[in-house]
Amino acid sequence: MTPSSLSVPGTTDGLHDALVRLGRGRRGELGQVYDQSVTPALRLALARTRGDRRAAEALLVRAYAEVRRLAVEYPGSGIRALPWVLAVVARA
Repeated sequence: MTPSSLSVPGTTDGLHDALVRLGRGRRGELGQVYDQSVTPALRLALARTRGDRRAAEALLVRAYAEVRRLAVEYPGSGIRALPWVLAVVARA
């Protein structure tokens, strides 16, 4: 196994593919999307809620529900995967 083949939690390897599959109706991919984007998403949510962890977690629940609903629009957006997810979080 090479270092480049290791999956590190919090990285975005495969996030694009997981979003595409989620948009095609594979709801199980939401876990993959979450795992690969939650660290920066939580940072953004904490910034939006001024450090209120409970409010940030509630925001993320709404945001990832929106990610699931809007994933069908992702491939045509022209935006890279992580910025797309973070934009959804910012609007939640």
